[in-house]
Amino acid sequence: MSLREWIVKSGIVLRGAKYTTKRHEYLNTIIDDDHPWQIYMKGAQVAMSTTMLIKTLYVAEHLGKKAVYYFQNDGQVSDFSNDRCQTMLDETPYLASRVRSTNNVGLKQIGPGALYLRGLFTLSQVKSIDCDMVITDETDECKDTLIDYAVDRMMHSDLQWFASLSQPSFPGYGIDKQFKQTDQRYWNLICPSCGKYNCLELDFPENFLPIPDNKKRTFPDGATYYRGCKYCQSRLEMSQGEWVALRPERQDKRGYHLSQLYTQIKPPNIPNTATRIMKEWEDYKVGHNKIARFTVSILGFPYGGGNARVDEKLLDFIEGDHGFSYRETGAYMGVDQGDQLHISIGIISGGFFKWVYFEETDDWNKLDELMIRFGVSYAVVDAMPNKWPAKQFCSRFPKQASIQYFQGKELKKGTELLSGTLEIPTVSVDRTSSLDSMIDRMEQGIVMFPNREECRGGNLTALERARYHCKQLIAKEEMTNSGVMRRVFIGGQGIENHFAMAMNSSLIAAYELGYGSAAPMVVPIFRKFGTA
Repeated sequence: MSLREWIVKSGIVLRGAKYTTKRHEYLNTIIDDDHPWQIYMKGAQVAMSTTMLIKTLYVAEHLGKKAVYYFQNDGQVSDFSNDRCQTMLDETPYLASRVRSTNNVGLKQIGPGALYLRGLFTLSQVKSIDCDMVITDETDECKDTLIDYAVDRMMHSDLQWFASLSQPSFPGYGIDKQFKQTDQRYWNLICPSCGKYNCLELDFPENFLPIPDNKKRTFPDGATYYRGCKYCQSRLEMSQGEWVALRPERQDKRGYHLSQLYTQIKPPNIPNTATRIMKEWEDYKVGHNKIARFTVSILGFPYGGGNARVDEKLLDFIEGDHGFSYRETGAYMGVDQGDQLHISIGIISGGFFKWVYFEETDDWNKLDELMIRFGVSYAVVDAMPNKWPAKQFCSRFPKQASIQYFQGKELKKGTELLSGTLEIPTVSVDRTSSLDSMIDRMEQGIVMFPNREECRGGNLTALERARYHCKQLIAKEEMTNSGVMRRVFIGGQGIENHFAMAMNSSLIAAYELGYGSAAPMVVPIFRKFGTA
């Protein structure tokens, strides 16, 4: 029995009414899709969480399997379980009759199967459940490594269905990164007059057309725009569409992009949806935060805006003609701590700083080997979260290494004690200023990446990850406790910018501490990004 047949048989009731896809016709294909790996990058309120809930109940009640629906925290679990899941179970007589003895916030035993609802924020929670289906909701709020472990819990299943859904946040991160690996399907409206296909979000705002004066009488009072065919200007029906893949050759991962642009839900106080959307668009263009909200919630696209200074063009601009090195003299090393150590090593050559080596490891002893092999003049190592091994490493290389903190407004050197007697050098810098300084150097063309064509295998993989991590250097505006707005780079759980942080530390070793050169924070311009 298919999911659609099961929905009819079960008589699903949603908030007092029989479940239907009316006014959400784009869901029909999604309901019929049984591809094992599905990614949904979406705008706000497009009914995907409810659709995935129904699918997990189908997996539990009809297929007799175990499904796990993950959220970013336990508060979200409680809200979803009580407001949506339990309400649907109580209101649907067939499902209510199939609920077994265990029916609490985190576990619903239904028929021969079970639905778990869990927060995805600790490894122990993930490892405690084996399952047949995994859903991650608001993926951008979850940590990538935990999602990977959650998927691993399906290894012994003969079903192995995975679905990830989320509003996007930043380009190349989270759901946007996942979606770009799929066949990338978009809802295309088919013009009833000329038969041509229109994709509202990819072509926005081309399909939002001003209402001509001679046709205003056919629209509600106060309406100024309508959703029309960009080829012949005929009105489009939001229900008459087809999912079209941009990358149909990708068969292993299915991706859907969902937008508010084709919503058929109209609040009572507006003349029509097109007018409301265009009013919001005009209002939101005046401010960065408002543009971000419109792009993410209405269009369903990630937004980096002016706060994402590093992109592919800049990275291509600083690509040198060298490959990886395996032995140098007088190099500079930066190390960032996350789940693993991310290592960046560079040299000063011909007035340029060239990164020549990247590695990811969980072995602190590897740093000792690299210090010797590259003849490292100075290393800067992230102090947190594992301060003890960081200090131990620095103690083995006196006068060649410092632990690093992000605090204060200006660079400051100091010392800390190890075991109460041995002094360990420290360096403190402002995180935002130091990262901006590194990006300044990129734009000035005086730092260089290895050339991808000169790299193979693991070296190329490490280089591509370093490039990706640089694109995750995205800033935002936030308010301090004293009410002052400040610009900060986003960091913390789920943000993969570790190699970029290590690169920054290598530059601090070479320049800001003055070991490689007396170069100041802003250095002479050799060439300029964006100029011939």
